[in-house]
Amino acid sequence: MEPSLAKRYSNLRFFPHGPRNCYTLRSLVMGNKYLVRASFYYGNYDGLGKPPVFDLYLGTNYWHEVNYSDAGAFNWMDIILVVPTDYLQVCLVNKGMGNPFISGLDLRPLNTTLYPEVNASQSLVLVNSNRFHMGPTDNSIIRYPSDPLDRIWTTYNAIPNCTKISATSPMHNNLRDVYDVPPSVMQNAATVNSSRIDFSWNPSDPSANINSKYFFIFYFAELQHVPSKAVRQFDIIVNNKTWNSRPYTPTFLFANYFSGVVQGMENYSVSLVATKNATLPPILNAMEMYLVKPITAVATDPEDG
Repeated sequence: MEPSLAKRYSNLRFFPHGPRNCYTLRSLVMGNKYLVRASFYYGNYDGLGKPPVFDLYLGTNYWHEVNYSDAGAFNWMDIILVVPTDYLQVCLVNKGMGNPFISGLDLRPLNTTLYPEVNASQSLVLVNSNRFHMGPTDNSIIRYPSDPLDRIWTTYNAIPNCTKISATSPMHNNLRDVYDVPPSVMQNAATVNSSRIDFSWNPSDPSANINSKYFFIFYFAELQHVPSKAVRQFDIIVNNKTWNSRPYTPTFLFANYFSGVVQGMENYSVSLVATKNATLPPILNAMEMYLVKPITAVATDPEDG
């Protein structure tokens, strides 16, 4: 197990009684933005060999179903939201498919300028750990202190025939970076020995349907000194739609991003395609995929927990 996560998953709390059990997170700042993370490791603690299926709520607002079929898997689920009160309830709701349980619960304050897509009526839910860096192929995890916001970044190894490149100089963030991607995430990138990077992404989410909206962020930075006559230039294409208005060239050692909302597909295709003027292949440093979740109500009576 990754050392940074091992302690968190060594214990759990389960709830055999009552249809709804809640944790109340207090002393929050009303109207501020937070990342909330619930962590789960079943590990066959009850000897049944069947992970339970239950629901997570934020107060009265549905967060997501917890449904992990692998009894030995380590899982977590993030939500980024604006809190409407000075407290927040995280509730585990029994739906008759086993006792709800939880291994860890984290709360991280975020600057209000980060993730501008999140507001009083809309949150972003990270399902199935879909926050990726392109680092070494050893399934390493990047989190705090490498990421001051304590986001968890896992290694993405699903780009066919890719090679990894790394920066030898310090990375820098663009001052307009509203996602504050950490330099440790951006210092590696995936590339190929051809004119395009192609891969697909499946939500792998039992609750997904044709109306589900997902928010994608792709991060780029040039990590190599490009010779004067060489050109790295490409288009970012998601489900046959080009996201960049002009051919894109990553900036040397400075993070940049493209983001957008997709909807209505069971599988999403991503292509980074070199332009006709390019002499170097495309690169990709990191990416995040969130489920867009409307927020209609969050708080409940704090005495209910």
